[in-house]
Amino acid sequence: MENGPPWRERLFAYLLFVGATALTGVLVLYLALFAHLASADVHPRGRGWLALFIPLLAIAGILLWRSRPRTRVPVPVKALAVFLALAVLLPGWQAYAWMRGPQMYVWTWLQPMEPVPGQPVGVLRTRASELVRARTDGLYLINSEGRSGWRLPAPEGTSVCELSRSAPEDTGIVAYRRSDGGGTGTGCGAQVAAVDLYSGRTLWSKDLAPGGGQAVAVVGGTALAAAEGALLGLDAREGTERWRIDIPQGCTVGAVDGAGDRILYVERCADGAARLTAADARTGARAWQSSLPPGLGPAGEVRILSVQPVAVRVPDGVLLFDDSGHGRGTIPVSGPQEDLSSTDGDLLITPVQGKSPGLSAYSLTDGRRLWHTGLGGEQPRALARGKGTGEVDVLTARGGWTYLWRLDERTGRRREQPAVLRDLPLAARFKMYTDTPDGPTFVNLDPETNAPTALPTVFWMAPVLGW
Repeated sequence: MENGPPWRERLFAYLLFVGATALTGVLVLYLALFAHLASADVHPRGRGWLALFIPLLAIAGILLWRSRPRTRVPVPVKALAVFLALAVLLPGWQAYAWMRGPQMYVWTWLQPMEPVPGQPVGVLRTRASELVRARTDGLYLINSEGRSGWRLPAPEGTSVCELSRSAPEDTGIVAYRRSDGGGTGTGCGAQVAAVDLYSGRTLWSKDLAPGGGQAVAVVGGTALAAAEGALLGLDAREGTERWRIDIPQGCTVGAVDGAGDRILYVERCADGAARLTAADARTGARAWQSSLPPGLGPAGEVRILSVQPVAVRVPDGVLLFDDSGHGRGTIPVSGPQEDLSSTDGDLLITPVQGKSPGLSAYSLTDGRRLWHTGLGGEQPRALARGKGTGEVDVLTARGGWTYLWRLDERTGRRREQPAVLRDLPLAARFKMYTDTPDGPTFVNLDPETNAPTALPTVFWMAPVLGW
């Protein structure tokens, strides 16, 4: 009887067979993925890597198959080869996930509520990361599972017109516009109310003579309400008046906000004068007052970006003040994109245009630019505080694709590759939260419809695990 090949030769042949089979499995996987990327309407990121690895794997596989000694492969070795070929698909898939980078998809959403008589006004977030969405017809709780919770209709004859920007201790302040018999509004702030965002219960409400401009804010346990000729400080839970600041005749409160024990408000007057005033949030006692650039008037664009340190957005930039009300610098930003600016501590992060468009961070203490990043030439659409410590998240768009960047707020450096957000059903106006436990959350604020193609009211994103 003729002897077969030596056992060393057989072992070498079996190893080559197993290796070639495993490479073939990964090659088939990458061919399928490349075909999917080439034919489906998905982001092409990763296609270049596949185009590089597929020929390399094919050449390596051919060399292994052709160099294998021609000997019979027993069934156990074939079974082992098939098992290993399937096993290496997992690291092969993980390598592909690295090639394409992080991607996210809409995993759950809430369609517009029916009927849809009201239009979106804004959104507040509770301590439990639940969302309270305000429409002109009332307030609606949306829990973290995407289900509707309590509903608080607007009082009869009124419509919601403004919300406080924050809700300390789950107490939100709501301003209503009252309608007369002819159907015209009597001004935003004709009625002001405090709402417990946990239960949806109205804690108190007051009828006021609206003073125009921004109507409400809340700082600590004090609700701020702008009335005709005065700025009122009310107990946020009880509604009792704590203090009153008189506003000069012919002027309105154009903006109001607070933090800690300080409130800031802007007086805009019919003669074009504008003033920034700081007061004690507990007593209403004025601490200082500074003039703002002339020409703002009642219609001028002015927003309080930061209370401590003081930063005020005007049409020509951001004005900085020290704790005594003295100007200490200007950040020269302008244009509609800069309305996306985000503040955190002593830092202002804002999109910039010009020769080097992108995102820049400025010091709120002296106005110095601390860093700039180009974001790959993409257009910023939203900024939000990130989930990680010292992180700012930026939503950008380019070429029909949307990306979520995670940047270090102190250096502007990218913390990871931007995530591709697939099939993002975004409206023109929206609110983005990226520090929620259930993943990035988006609230659309465009007018709603009941059409089958209507954009969702709220939707949540989750990492893509498949292809």
